[in-house]
Amino acid sequence: MLYIFFSAAALLILDQSSKQAAQRIPPGRSCSFAYFVRIHLVANVNRIYKNRSVRIAMVWVWFGAMMSAAVLSHIGPWFQGQVSEIGLGLAFGGAAGNLLDIWRRQSVVDFIDLGWWPAFNFADVGIVAGLLLAFWP
Repeated sequence: MLYIFFSAAALLILDQSSKQAAQRIPPGRSCSFAYFVRIHLVANVNRIYKNRSVRIAMVWVWFGAMMSAAVLSHIGPWFQGQVSEIGLGLAFGGAAGNLLDIWRRQSVVDFIDLGWWPAFNFADVGIVAGLLLAFWP
């Protein structure tokens, strides 16, 4: 269970600090990080994020998913290994990072732009990579 907590906390800190750093880029400007990666600030605004009851429901769903994973790891063969627990932590930390954005800003801050894929952030990477690790055999 500690692996879940520490990996979630690490990803949440990485996500929120990188979003704060990306917000220092002046609007309309971007900087190249590597040959194929561009840092470009995008505010992913969705009208539904402005509804307080929807935001509260999203937080309840997040807590429900976290409790479900905890129960499954204790009563069944799921999520027993260290890699699976780290994966769950990354997924929950990423979801918490995006939920924190939605709660505070009513939008999600995306800033990593590959050019051929929509802009994303470290929370999105944590969710996808974490779920892949969590269900790794």
